[in-house]
Amino acid sequence: MPAPYSYDLRKKAVNAYYRGEKKIAICRLMKISRNTLDLWLKREQETGDFKAVQPHSLPRDRQASS
Repeated sequence: MPAPYSYDLRKKAVNAYYRGEKKIAICRLMKISRNTLDLWLKREQETGDFKAVQPHSLPRDRQASS
């Protein structure tokens, strides 16, 4: 799994959108996908923040065997 985008990058992208910049321009400039920006905007709307979410489960090697 790749490392999450930095909080600073997320903040710049979301703020640019709220300043009125077009999504496609933001995505090209910051080299992120449109889906990624949409996810950050949705998360910000639902939770009030756009920080990366923590995984909900333990890594495979730490899970109890069945």
